[in-house]
Amino acid sequence: MPELVESFSRPGALTGPGIRLDPLEERHREPLRQAAALDERIWDYFPLTFNGAGEDFDRWFDFALARLEANEHFPFAVIRLADGLTLGTTRYYDMAAVHRRLAIGSTWYIPEARGSNVNAEVRWLTLSHAFETWRVNRVELITDPRNLASRAAMKLLGAVQEGVIRRHLVYKDGRVRDSVLFSIIREEWPAVRDRLVGRVGPSLAAHAASAEGRSETTST
Repeated sequence: MPELVESFSRPGALTGPGIRLDPLEERHREPLRQAAALDERIWDYFPLTFNGAGEDFDRWFDFALARLEANEHFPFAVIRLADGLTLGTTRYYDMAAVHRRLAIGSTWYIPEARGSNVNAEVRWLTLSHAFETWRVNRVELITDPRNLASRAAMKLLGAVQEGVIRRHLVYKDGRVRDSVLFSIIREEWPAVRDRLVGRVGPSLAAHAASAEGRSETTST
């Protein structure tokens, strides 16, 4: 019988060569508010409780903290190491530790971070922790069918599109959306990891090699 894992351990900060994922705290409220105000369009594809547009920002932030307190979501603030700038947010959610699966998402960035290596580094950090620390079998990613940029990013990542979840989530305006479901399974992780390292470049390759060396030293 496989080992029964009832919950994933709450992660600490996840640090790469260029960014750090800080577990969400009250001190991140105003930096994230300022980041979100740079482009309100970030909320266009987020459903109820995940949408912090306009006057709903505090409700969104409080919901994220409450889910963290309940160990139901593990949200992060994305911080640039060079200057401490808050670039956005991402999280683990829909976690089923018994079945060793979870979802990663609710991700957005300020305009200057888009089209850079930020998302690739964020995905390397979150996926590495999921597959290599928590030993998950499966990571899910979902998006609105209309969000072509998100769908393209998931395919570039190496995630496999499995299908469409019909009438899945509700938006603030009452519209009910379908969701496109992508996944990465344990057997696919090495190829996805190598693709991410290749995209970010030598700095991430060196960081990944160092992390792997520390892991081997710890386990021997």
